[in-house]
Amino acid sequence: MEPSNIPTEKENQYTSTYTYKCPNDSTEVTHTILYQKATCTRVDDVILHFRCSRDSGCVKCQQNYL
Repeated sequence: MEPSNIPTEKENQYTSTYTYKCPNDSTEVTHTILYQKATCTRVDDVILHFRCSRDSGCVKCQQNYL
């Protein structure tokens, strides 16, 4: 059996970190986003997980990345 060159799911994921001002009180927060690489360059990468250093459940912050 020959080895496969097909990347695994973890190899198609990457994390990006952004510094952002919170829309609620203008404090500086860090957004960490886990992406899944798209299979085509014409399609945006898929967001798998969003985390805000202040409040990960904040919908206003998440909307900036949709």
